[in-house]
Amino acid sequence: MKMSNLLSVSSVMTNIGFIILAIVVLLFMVLIHELGHYTAGKMLKFKINEFSVGFGPKILQKKKKNGEIFSLRAIPLGGYCAFDGEDADADGKQNPTAFNNQKPWKRLIVLFFGAFFNFLSAIIFSFVLLFANGYDLVQVKSVDNTSINYSFLQAGDVLTGVDGHKIDFVHDDSLSVLIKDYTIKTYPKIDADGEFVQVTINGKAYNQQLKDITFDIKRAGKKQSVDAKVYALYAAQDFTTNGNTTKAGEYVGWSLVDTSNEGELTLDTYRYSFGEAILNSVPFSFKWAYKMLIIIGRLFTGRLDITALGGPVTTVKMIANYSRASINYLLVLLPLIAVNLAVFNLLPIPALDGCQMLFVLIEWIRKKPINQKVINAINNVGLIVLFGFVIIVDIIQFII
Repeated sequence: MKMSNLLSVSSVMTNIGFIILAIVVLLFMVLIHELGHYTAGKMLKFKINEFSVGFGPKILQKKKKNGEIFSLRAIPLGGYCAFDGEDADADGKQNPTAFNNQKPWKRLIVLFFGAFFNFLSAIIFSFVLLFANGYDLVQVKSVDNTSINYSFLQAGDVLTGVDGHKIDFVHDDSLSVLIKDYTIKTYPKIDADGEFVQVTINGKAYNQQLKDITFDIKRAGKKQSVDAKVYALYAAQDFTTNGNTTKAGEYVGWSLVDTSNEGELTLDTYRYSFGEAILNSVPFSFKWAYKMLIIIGRLFTGRLDITALGGPVTTVKMIANYSRASINYLLVLLPLIAVNLAVFNLLPIPALDGCQMLFVLIEWIRKKPINQKVINAINNVGLIVLFGFVIIVDIIQFII
């Protein structure tokens, strides 16, 4: 066999390996969710018929002595924890152990615990991410004595914001965005009377001019503000990029280092200490949940295109691609997916836990259960629509 063929086979096997890893990650997330329902059900003495990861034909199955069935099914689009009498009309005389005959508060806890377990896992994943890799904050790794910022910044400084505006990933306010917003607002045009150096980047001429900037930092555990310098870049002449024309003298970008001395200052993602990771893992997870709600709100108001969404196939593809690139990217995806499952399952969408909780709340308020046939019909239609939707968004992702 030729070496090129061997390399091709190796590449295919590697891709298959990452796809399998992605499917395992997704199934693990589903397992956590269903384990939440199962744990709450066992604690509250519900009778459980089957605990399944995935839908469709059974791949593996094990039956316990108490009659509970644990199964792995072929389609990794979700899973379920089937409680006894879950789809039957409430009738305490005939089947007192049935799910719909349990007290409303008990059913709400069981339904809520799926998302609750996802969120708990998100907190654990967030801790691992912040401690092992970091995420949002940036740390000064080194400052050479040739740097214009040598007198202002020190190795170990953690950059937390710019001029009072904090780094906030919820609203996409990264350090890069904050510096850009500050410089373009404060110095939109080149100071023609000031000193500047002409530099060439990717064949285009720019005028580089030194500007003042204020960083919010944490140094030796103490928060403070420091005045520093940033190199603002301005177009040296008119040029057009992707149909957009930039006039000579207009701001086009920034840098913390002189383009002729790029090693003078280096930045890296700040890795939280063990204690900091513990303290920040919970608010970090809540921030992600809030960001999810913002995204959902933008989707319904038309501010976010449907092409930004993806179903299970897209999720598997994304996990595989990010895992192939770096394990650090996978560390980012784990809390993101866990929070996503928690938030999404609590939405009042038919066939999801949030809708079932809504039905239970209505029953609790009106002191009378909703006709189970109506609930089943709503759930069945909702499930078909939901499956159709995720299939469509997956297809769109492969078309665009």
